[in-house]
Amino acid sequence: MNLISSKKYRTEIDGFRAFSVLAVVIFHFGFIKNGYLGVDVFFVISGFLITGNIYNKVLQNKFSLTEFYIRRTKRIIPLVSFICLVSLLLGVFFMLPDDLENLAQSIIATNFFNNNLLLLLTTGDYWDLVNEYKPLMHTWSLGIEEQFYLFFPFIILLINRFNSKYILPVIIFLTSS
Repeated sequence: MNLISSKKYRTEIDGFRAFSVLAVVIFHFGFIKNGYLGVDVFFVISGFLITGNIYNKVLQNKFSLTEFYIRRTKRIIPLVSFICLVSLLLGVFFMLPDDLENLAQSIIATNFFNNNLLLLLTTGDYWDLVNEYKPLMHTWSLGIEEQFYLFFPFIILLINRFNSKYILPVIIFLTSS
């Protein structure tokens, strides 16, 4: 049973992606209040696609953790590295020492996909004014996504070891709780 179609590219999801990006951009221009719902939509889209991919491949005995992580690495690491490098270079020239130190912490946390945890520990409030001055603040969502990628395939593989018929009920339970 396929959770989702095995098509490589899902054109019907492009509208949701466009809505998500538009909501966040319009929010940043100050025109709507809850634009970050776009981030939530992106989480749902990503989780849906990745879960379907893992689920289908596990059921077909074609899932490879190595291949999965190589694809994630090729997709995410180059852009994150570029953004961190540009942020650091600009920070060296335009930031005060304390701000540069905070940026360096954020770069390290971002590269280890833990900026969401750093922000939680250092500010505790996503809407705090101090976050307006953190160039990599938005990488908190990338941290959550990568943490999902890190643990979720193992959960599916573990369930599959016992009995594959329990994978879908567990996925439904996890997503509804």
